[in-house]
Amino acid sequence: MALRICERLRRAVAALYLEKAGGAQPGGRFRGDAAAPGEGRPMGDGDIRGKTVAVIGGGPGGSAAAIRLARLSRKRDLSLRVLLFEGKDFERHYNQCVGVLSPPIEELLQCHLEIELPYEIFKRQIFGYRLHAGGKEILLVGPHRGGSTYAVRRVAFDRFLLSCAEEAGVEVSRNRVTWVDFPRGGREKVFLYTEGGMYRADAVVGAFGLDDGMMDIFEASTAGGYRRPGRFMHTYVTKIHTDRHFIERKLGDIIYAYLFPPGLPNLEFGAITPKGDHIIVNVAGRGATVEDMFAFLEMDFVRAHLPALSPESQEVFRGKFPGSPGRGAVGERYLTVGDATGWMRPFKGKGINLAIETGVLAAETIVEHGISLASFRKYEERTAGLRADYLYGTWMRHLCKAGEIAGTLGTVLTMAKVDQEVHDALFNAVSGHDSFRNIFRRYARPRVLADVVRNFLADRRRSR
Repeated sequence: MALRICERLRRAVAALYLEKAGGAQPGGRFRGDAAAPGEGRPMGDGDIRGKTVAVIGGGPGGSAAAIRLARLSRKRDLSLRVLLFEGKDFERHYNQCVGVLSPPIEELLQCHLEIELPYEIFKRQIFGYRLHAGGKEILLVGPHRGGSTYAVRRVAFDRFLLSCAEEAGVEVSRNRVTWVDFPRGGREKVFLYTEGGMYRADAVVGAFGLDDGMMDIFEASTAGGYRRPGRFMHTYVTKIHTDRHFIERKLGDIIYAYLFPPGLPNLEFGAITPKGDHIIVNVAGRGATVEDMFAFLEMDFVRAHLPALSPESQEVFRGKFPGSPGRGAVGERYLTVGDATGWMRPFKGKGINLAIETGVLAAETIVEHGISLASFRKYEERTAGLRADYLYGTWMRHLCKAGEIAGTLGTVLTMAKVDQEVHDALFNAVSGHDSFRNIFRRYARPRVLADVVRNFLADRRRSR
């Protein structure tokens, strides 16, 4: 029964990959899955048996790549040595991420990494979003046939994935990488220098996120082949402890999202997310400052959902996420995954999904095609859909910003209360249940745009 369920999940997610990331194998099987009896083992540019792959970074992308490599190696008897380097202690280090898992996260974990998340990681299932924009608000609750959304404790999630990598046979080194020497001259191996010694590898997966130190090292060691994302969205996160009764009464299982909070021009987004025994508040914007976070916490519509607190007494964590793609995601003997690529979509970024998805695709590319630059170009081909969705997401961001300036954003929220198509478009954009590409194709039609203009003009006439 479990195998049949997983096979159905494989085929469901295969349809998603077919549209987003370059397609599935004939018969609905993913590239990189074990070959069926009688089928060959595609190895592309060379046999990788006995090779060593080093993964820099033990977050979701790095752990996913390492686990997938280890499992495929065992299934195909490749004798790969998989090294993973992670200098953070997930018992202490806080990840500047809200920790919301969106579809199809369960399918990715179950059918590609063979992982079931333990119950204690889940803090709350999220059933909807209350979106505030343009002076209006709307409750967005969509069909959950596309999968469930969960709030988790992010450090616990990262720690669990890293332990799964160790159980899969990955050699985990709790040391930071301090330099990388890629092959030159007659040397065949990549040399990795760490706080715990020197290692040799045949290929490197860069899963270091937006760690400034590692981005500096990778840019220098690849002689400019890799270039970090050119722009960033700065984010501030705070954790507010309270009791479960308060959370149920004030928030329930709903995320409160604020698009372009009024009076705070540096912010593009703010949110209040309920967990188990605490609430996470986060804000984001290219020019965001900690003062913007404090001002957001002081807003009446935010304070109405929070316990009494003094904003400046709160512990605040500062982070960032990519605001534009990087360059040179693949190169000679390396490829990058997750935030290091800069491919995260605006608004509902789904950074965890992107990290795991690209980590899986990177591992499958190595196993199928080898470790040459030409082989790694296959990874670029398979992730073309992700980059395309980033572009659609950028258009959506500019469209929302223009709507905020022109005053039509509130009109769209009002329309969504009576127009199911507009409601579904908003829900899918905010929740991440569908790609921006699909949202544009399905809903950005002349009739809808004409209705927005007509309703906006009608609202203007009534307000005179």
